[in-house]
Amino acid sequence: MTTKDQLATALKQLMQTKAVDHITINEVADAAFVSRNTFYYHFADIHDLLAYIYNNEIIAQLDHYQNQAEWNAGLAVVLDYIEANRAFCLNTFRSLNRDLLNQFLYHQLFAMVAAVVDELAPHCSRDLRDEIANFYGWALVVQLIQWLTTDLAEAKNDFLARMYAMLHTTIAHVLTQNTTLDS
Repeated sequence: MTTKDQLATALKQLMQTKAVDHITINEVADAAFVSRNTFYYHFADIHDLLAYIYNNEIIAQLDHYQNQAEWNAGLAVVLDYIEANRAFCLNTFRSLNRDLLNQFLYHQLFAMVAAVVDELAPHCSRDLRDEIANFYGWALVVQLIQWLTTDLAEAKNDFLARMYAMLHTTIAHVLTQNTTLDS
């Protein structure tokens, strides 16, 4: 296990019981059995370490799901991660680092929607593609945030089915309507 991974594991363990805002670099370093200087050798701050965790544990897995047939499976990967790392995600969400989680989710969902638009309408203008990806990316983020604020009360499969029902045909419809208007 690398030092970065030791620090990531230590932060995740500490976040099982407290929000990231209440965790110090000394606590993370001590839990990882490294010095404070070693922490700073690898990360600028705890936000940087948190971003490292999300990037390594989720982002690396999502490239495969950026197409029309697989976007829902990609969303399921995100939901599985949130469910499996509930305390960690909730303690990120409930902290001042909420923006980090929002931006992380948005970045991933924007990319998935943009890839679906590219697949459905390869000649679509970049501006229209980005507008659609922005709208649906944020719509999905808001739904995920709602799921988090209810402490994952809705069953994951029900949540996925609802997102699929809402988005599956609407993106194609928006593209059709905008193509018609441009003509």
